[in-house]
Amino acid sequence: MLRSEPEAWVSSEPGITNQAAAFIASINPMAARANTWGLGAVPPIEVDRVFYDHVILLKESGIYILETMNTVTSAEEDVHEFMFILGQAKIRGAAQMMINPIAIW
Repeated sequence: MLRSEPEAWVSSEPGITNQAAAFIASINPMAARANTWGLGAVPPIEVDRVFYDHVILLKESGIYILETMNTVTSAEEDVHEFMFILGQAKIRGAAQMMINPIAIW
């Protein structure tokens, strides 16, 4: 579908609001994750700024954002606690990168 209808594929996605990002930041997690290609809703609700969730979480709070995470298996198995290992690519100066996450439960 991405190749045949690129506008339909990336024109919208479910996600969090700016207010939800502020709430997440207030509980001080190490990271926030999404199964989708972005964490914030696209298009944003009328009072929000697009991708401002990234500003709140990354810039203002130092909270990592992990997107396109496949968490179906852990959800199906009702997993609530696990050891999370994040292997980073060694890329200097990048704003984003491919990662190799592992969850052990």
